[in-house]
Amino acid sequence: MNIFKKLLRKELGEARYNGLVTFVNKHCGPEVRNNTELYEEIYEYCSRLDSERIVGMQMRLNEVMYSAFQVGRTYSLAFFIYLGAWFVLLSMELQTELLLGGILAITVCFGLKTVQFFTNRCAYADARIIETYRMVLERILVHRARGQND
Repeated sequence: MNIFKKLLRKELGEARYNGLVTFVNKHCGPEVRNNTELYEEIYEYCSRLDSERIVGMQMRLNEVMYSAFQVGRTYSLAFFIYLGAWFVLLSMELQTELLLGGILAITVCFGLKTVQFFTNRCAYADARIIETYRMVLERILVHRARGQND
């Protein structure tokens, strides 16, 4: 599952998340830079929460953003390990059944890593929602920090 989707469903709730995805798919194409309706929907929900919960939400968001970055980094490493494993298996002069079994095993593992990579990389709606969600959390925290300093 997409790690952004998992976070958003946990933080915003299943029904709200599904509504946001439907909205993004209908109204937020690549040509739309900023969508105030999406921003206001998320802001309305998050502004009702206390500051401690907002800070926790932002910390979890930062962890997920880092994890998404790590998925991309580890994918290139997994690709080179996959190629290396192919060459090692081919150079070992194994029986045909063992060679095919080994190749099948490493291909399945690499295939799962590829699915994870593309699931996280190609989730347009989740990326738009995460981007807006990040801006909302930052705005709320800045606004509340200014209010306490006044």
